[in-house]
Amino acid sequence: MGVMRKKLLIVLAILVLLVVGAAVATQMVLGSSIVPSQLEQQLSARFGQPVHIGSATAAVFPRVALDIRDFSIGTIPSVKVARVQVATSLRGLFSRRIDDAEVIASDGRMTLPLPFSLVPEATANAADAAGEGFTVNSIRKIVFRRVTLAAADQSIVIDLDSSITGDRLDISKLTAKAGKTRIEAKGALTSLATLEGALQATADPLDLDEMIAIGSALAAPDPRARAASRASGAPGLMHMTIDVKSPKGHFGSYDFHSLSTRIDAVPGRFTLNPLSVQMFDGKFQGRLDAETGGPLPVLKLNGSVAGLDVTQLMKSSGSPGGLTGRLGGTISIVGIGDDAAALMRTARGTIAATVSDGTMPHLDMVRTVVLAFGKPSGPPQGSGSSFKRLGGTFALANSTLTSDSLALESRDFDLHGRGALRVDSGAVTAHADVALSPELTAQSGNDLRRYAQEDGRVVVPATISGSLDAPHVSLDVAAASRRALGNELQRRATSFFQGLFKKKKGGG
Repeated sequence: MGVMRKKLLIVLAILVLLVVGAAVATQMVLGSSIVPSQLEQQLSARFGQPVHIGSATAAVFPRVALDIRDFSIGTIPSVKVARVQVATSLRGLFSRRIDDAEVIASDGRMTLPLPFSLVPEATANAADAAGEGFTVNSIRKIVFRRVTLAAADQSIVIDLDSSITGDRLDISKLTAKAGKTRIEAKGALTSLATLEGALQATADPLDLDEMIAIGSALAAPDPRARAASRASGAPGLMHMTIDVKSPKGHFGSYDFHSLSTRIDAVPGRFTLNPLSVQMFDGKFQGRLDAETGGPLPVLKLNGSVAGLDVTQLMKSSGSPGGLTGRLGGTISIVGIGDDAAALMRTARGTIAATVSDGTMPHLDMVRTVVLAFGKPSGPPQGSGSSFKRLGGTFALANSTLTSDSLALESRDFDLHGRGALRVDSGAVTAHADVALSPELTAQSGNDLRRYAQEDGRVVVPATISGSLDAPHVSLDVAAASRRALGNELQRRATSFFQGLFKKKKGGG
């Protein structure tokens, strides 16, 4: 046992000496200040931006690598990385030419949009800039650990494991974390030179405000690339497609779930098409187009909604208790901004909407109409708050929905007219003709029945003001009187001519 232990100690001592010797040798070969300066020259030539390296040393444990500290790009750095390890073979370190390297970037930050291409093209002077110094000829793997992408006041932290084959980057694992968003993805860039590829991603949860801000920065057009593209006739850089699924998420103060979409991003725009998402116990299906070339993104939403719970929708909009039912229809709106509040404030477009089988609990239309024209011959049956259908085609602008085709159908009365609804407060203004049902018309007093139209239904002009949860109904009695007078004159004229016709017929 003593002999065996002695042999093991000798082997261990030899290994320690080899490691120490290798470390000393690599520091002797690479420890001079020429290494960072040569690398700075190479990378500055490739990026077209000043590159700074705080220090560059060699390491043999836990892996053979060139260890770069305090790496940055730009006079005002848009890229800063605390540590970059370039793992290679021991032979590569001594030859100062690294092939099939594994690059590991840790604790970095990129401020978007970058003032240079993410994939720099080698210039004619790049090789000359290297001289006899240290060069990295090829990279086999790229690893990110805690690298932050920052856009405006949003940021997302990236962890990445990927491998390179020629111009292709295969992403085996990508983890992204923003303030509220968590994303896991995999896929491939089929071309690093043009940043073209496809990813499959799952976000749980997904905050759309964060993703719109970051996506707008990522898809911002690069003027240099655009000019070069026009000069050469070649397509612009970057074309990414991302299939995204999200079990749950947020958009401003709104919660959603079961989101599914394909993101197609090129410089200056991105689309979500098709886009399917469930919210308010209903579903939206359509597409979202974003133009990102200006100071703020311009978003265009087109599609249809079905089965939305109006109670939940009104509660999230700050007007609970004013309206119930199920909402369906079509949407075509445009908004400017990179968060939900700005988009809602600037949204413009058209909405064809219908609320079915709902109630307006505080709208006592029937009693107001009947009692305004005298005591009815029998008490009006029905509360007047339930309806079969409420809808119209609405124009959206300045946080206000307006319609000239407002219509309500219920058992007790029908309403047709025009109206406006403030989306942010629930304030409502409407001017409409209210037609009582034939049943309620029959129950009305004689004074009220004088106002019946030809079809035998009482029709009264009404104004609705206040808010959805506290509406106020007022009647235009003067207009109703004019209608009554017209109806009476028409009735008497008809009766006169009918009598005259009968006399002539009898006399002839």
